[in-house]
Amino acid sequence: MIKNPVIPWLLTFVGLSAAPAVSPAITDLLRFANGDQLHGKFMGINDDLLAVWSREDLSAPSEFKTSQIRQIVLHGARPLKALGSLSYVRLVNGDRVPGTITGIDDETVTVDTSYAGVLRIPRKHAAMLAPGPLGGRVAYHGPFIEDEWKMIHPSFPDGLPPAPAAGAENNEPDDQPGRWTFSGSAWYWQSKRPCTALIRESGMPDRSVLRFELAWKNQLSLAIAFHADFQKVKPKEDENRGEEEKKDNPPKAKAPIRRFMPGDSSGLPAVFGNSNIIQIYSNYMMLIRTHVDKKGQAVAERLQMNNEHMRLGDRNHAKVEIRSTRSTGEISLFIDDEFIAQWEGSKAGDGADTKADAATTGFGFLAQGADSPVRISDIVVSEWNGMPDSARSLQVDEQDIVLMTNGTDRFAGKVDGLDSGGKMRFSGKLGEFQFPLEEVAEVRFARKRLGTAPDAPTDQVTVRLSPLGSVSGRPLAGDATAIGIASPILGNIKVSMEPAVLLEFNSSNTTIDDWDSDF
Repeated sequence: MIKNPVIPWLLTFVGLSAAPAVSPAITDLLRFANGDQLHGKFMGINDDLLAVWSREDLSAPSEFKTSQIRQIVLHGARPLKALGSLSYVRLVNGDRVPGTITGIDDETVTVDTSYAGVLRIPRKHAAMLAPGPLGGRVAYHGPFIEDEWKMIHPSFPDGLPPAPAAGAENNEPDDQPGRWTFSGSAWYWQSKRPCTALIRESGMPDRSVLRFELAWKNQLSLAIAFHADFQKVKPKEDENRGEEEKKDNPPKAKAPIRRFMPGDSSGLPAVFGNSNIIQIYSNYMMLIRTHVDKKGQAVAERLQMNNEHMRLGDRNHAKVEIRSTRSTGEISLFIDDEFIAQWEGSKAGDGADTKADAATTGFGFLAQGADSPVRISDIVVSEWNGMPDSARSLQVDEQDIVLMTNGTDRFAGKVDGLDSGGKMRFSGKLGEFQFPLEEVAEVRFARKRLGTAPDAPTDQVTVRLSPLGSVSGRPLAGDATAIGIASPILGNIKVSMEPAVLLEFNSSNTTIDDWDSDF
């Protein structure tokens, strides 16, 4: 039941540029399960487990069943106080619990957090410890705000024109570019029209990790651009024309917008400019280095690879991670934490230099197939410490795997505990070891020692934290500063809203899911 009912206006949420503190003018955003949106202020969850919402134009707060809510975006998806550390524990249910690891024994992993106090996690439910993940600061985590992104096409290099009014899209000419759709905290490509790139024009450090969750239907066909500058390409017919000739003979009308087909790389420089691009298909991949010379002409070099590790044909989702160094051209690709391919720095053909300049800090996505729906979510861009590998690549059933922060040293055996001096006790075939926790990047616990993930409650809420982390469970009462969560693993906890950017309700059974119900 809804008290003080209001008309759920469909409002446009305007993203604001990053700032050290959240402006009081930035409101929260409530997204309903039916697709409607409402700006206002999240006031908490009351004793009846109804979400309380206020607005200046209402005489009293409104209350909504959480089953009616899809998401609540808090203070413009910018935390009141971001977490100070990237250290976290990944649980068997997929939650990432950020905090400082202060204790390990055969039964429990203890984590000290700034948002929920000291948490004691049953060791059988801790799949991975990450004392030193990624290796640097997070530059981007999202998507939570639609307007932080841009859609471009060779015919619209500065961005697509405004979208048609609701219900008018079918009246557009069939040759107009398709559009990505933002819903919840994900981007969807579902159009069958000529393809459009979804981009962020900046944000990648020189040494970067780009990681995201990818889902698809039918045949996967996706181009992923990184360290891109989106430099414009000039039409070849204009290359040798003088200024007077151009004035007397203006360029011809734009050619019809063409469709990018699977395997077609010739049009990629016109979209991404100077860039590295990985094309991923269900059972195949390729690296393409694109370059735009001083005359505005494009070069694209295709680098063949042995694709024996690609096994995506019988799946429909994966976690993709690209580790790259812009200044040297070194690139590594991981899928679901397993090493797939590596490329060394090199020179492209025809005099093109693959070492991008300082402007190449953007990244983006382009679905290339004629019928290749794609969903992209949980995007993280961070600094990279140069680690070439992941402990997951050697995860085994019987032994714990410890990967050190130098990216090369790893040990198999059993993590025995954590002493009072912050050193991890470890038993291996070569003897007993004590590793300073600050020198440990990842610990993957033996598969056979892990417990089964408990079933998620039907009324689950997931609290997403900034810059990295998530905690889920059944919602309990709380106010705008902190809400309660009954976690099937952590127990009943109180979670501060200071580092929170998103409350996601009923993510597995939303009334309208434009990924599952539109096809």
